[in-house]
Amino acid sequence: AGSATAAGSATAAGSATADPALVERGRYLATVAGCGTCHTNAMDPKAKPFAGGLEQEEHVGIWRSSNITPDVATGIGGWTDAQIIAAIREGKRPDGRQLKPIMPYPMYNAMTDDDARALVAFLRTVAPVTNQVAPSALTLPDMPVPPPANRPVDATPLARGAYLTTLMHCDACHTPMDLTAMRPDLSRRLAGGMPMELPRMGDGVLHPSNITSDVATGIGSWTTAQVLDAVLRLKRPDGSTLTGPMMFYVSAWNQLTPDDQTALATFVKSVPAVSNQVPRSTFVMRPLPGPPPSNVGSAAPTP
Repeated sequence: AGSATAAGSATAAGSATADPALVERGRYLATVAGCGTCHTNAMDPKAKPFAGGLEQEEHVGIWRSSNITPDVATGIGGWTDAQIIAAIREGKRPDGRQLKPIMPYPMYNAMTDDDARALVAFLRTVAPVTNQVAPSALTLPDMPVPPPANRPVDATPLARGAYLTTLMHCDACHTPMDLTAMRPDLSRRLAGGMPMELPRMGDGVLHPSNITSDVATGIGSWTTAQVLDAVLRLKRPDGSTLTGPMMFYVSAWNQLTPDDQTALATFVKSVPAVSNQVPRSTFVMRPLPGPPPSNVGSAAPTP
């Protein structure tokens, strides 16, 4: 296959002839990567899938998710395939501006060319919605990433699980941030502990868990089934329920295929142990005005 960035002239008009299998693959990727989770405003029961508008206050300012429906005036309907792919994998807007890394493009950078094309094919099928979203106001520095390497993904469960974990951007919450370089501290990958305040979702401080294989402070003693219970059903081994951002993703992640569930758990169980006792979270979720987004990537019309 050629480079994904060579597909620059394709537009929504071309989606009518898109390969249904490609669109379905893109729908699956959009679901497990959480595209609809962030780009659908769960705080508004009347919100349309992928029309953006979810707003969250962070210590670095306010971010608002963009409208990524094919609406030409307020969405990405006027963007070429190459421009959409560049935004997803490199954080580059068509006008040259850099997206802030609240959008997890540093992790989507690992997405293969074929998967990037599939994701765009799916996004072209989403119903266009006119919804003008105000720009984010963030003090984060730009975080350029290298050109996508388009590394093939081995069929082994371990390699497949590593790829899925990247697309699901587990690092965004569970890897501590080097605040000097404003980059994830990969020496403590998935060791948790980075404090998060989500005032529009609840009160208190959330400390993402250490999900390395450390037995004392991580999840090294968890079984594969217990790992999947946490990811797919938000249940800890002690029966308590996980809250915070994961509850918005669970309806997407529980659509992982059985093979991908196995791959994900295989990789998570293999993460090197990092001793890091994470403080107990004090975060208490507020009731939502409606249910969390549910399978928002599944309602694409047949192209």
